Amino acid sequence: MTDRFPEITSVEEFIRLRGSEDPAEYERSAWAAMPLSVWWELVRDHPGMRFWAAHNRTVPAEIVAELIKDPDWRVRHRVASKRKCPPELLERLVDDPQDAVRRLVAGHPHSPRSAVARLVDDPWPVIAQEARARLADWPVFR
Repeated sequence: MTDRFPEITSVEEFIRLRGSEDPAEYERSAWAAMPLSVWWELVRDHPGMRFWAAHNRTVPAEIVAELIKDPDWRVRHRVASKRKCPPELLERLVDDPQDAVRRLVAGHPHSPRSAVARLVDDPWPVIAQEARARLADWPVFR
């Protein structure tokens, strides 16, 4: 699907597309690729756009790794909800202060067993229960 959207070539273009009321332009901001230099400029110079950077389906791994450090829990939550979030980043989010982020880690299909195991004693019972249930169903390889 990303191939059908022309590459976004500047931060200004991304911001314009994201703010557009035209559904096609808004959709392009969520699906189109950008050069890595544009990604870095976006996350460095436009903190208010970091959530939308994380929302984009083509966000590169380097940018995802930067976004999990964001002070806004909504950005970290969006990153943790991505299907392609790497296991090593999910492991780093286990100790996130926001319950909603830790809950995504507990249930994420790419969370390593070690990350899920660290959540079995989470202060929020919903997370602890989900972690215990995942561990009970964890495949055993012989």
